[in-house]
Amino acid sequence: MFFDVIVNPKTWRSVGYLLLAFPLGIFYFVFLVTGLSLGFGLFITLLGIPILVGVLAAAYGMGEFERTTTNLLLDQDTPPSHRLAVSGGLWPKVKALVGSSETWKRVIYLFVEFPLGIIGFTLVTTTAAVLAFIATPFFYAQSWWPTIADWPSSFWVVDTLWEAVIVAVAAVLVGFVLLHVINGVARVWGEFAKAMLGPTYRPAVPTEEPARQMHETHQ
Repeated sequence: MFFDVIVNPKTWRSVGYLLLAFPLGIFYFVFLVTGLSLGFGLFITLLGIPILVGVLAAAYGMGEFERTTTNLLLDQDTPPSHRLAVSGGLWPKVKALVGSSETWKRVIYLFVEFPLGIIGFTLVTTTAAVLAFIATPFFYAQSWWPTIADWPSSFWVVDTLWEAVIVAVAAVLVGFVLLHVINGVARVWGEFAKAMLGPTYRPAVPTEEPARQMHETHQ
């Protein structure tokens, strides 16, 4: 239902995630840009290699944190990855980290979270501002209340109760539409997170040898 969105726990989990994505997106972006720039800048001196490996390892861990967060707040069921659970010492783990598509997908995801955080924060704060106008009938006569009269054009001055009620009703309708938009954005982002943070499985390629042996056995 249209108006059930405000009592749906999923709505408020979506709001919480979009608000959380704003500071996290900034942190991820600054960390990756700084770390990758420093690593590639020092690559010729060989000091950049451990820096780049460290940045990728940190990005993989951040991606795991994001996988857990999206599972909790966005109702996802993204399974963990075991691609880096390799044995044989440090070098095989480094090769698995650098060569895994899951690592680079997580790096892309963390970069994309920066604009998502901006969009999500703007959407949530705009929704909160719109819903605040529901209280217009109670405060429209107060000089400190941000009525339409405060706009530069002043094409409509809210100075009667009926006008204030119209503003409140419009705020309800627009606010509820924005809450549905928030849920839609969170749903799309959750599917994107599932694709980028989930394990990448490589199906086994069947060979002709077992089939040939089975055919010879039956003969």
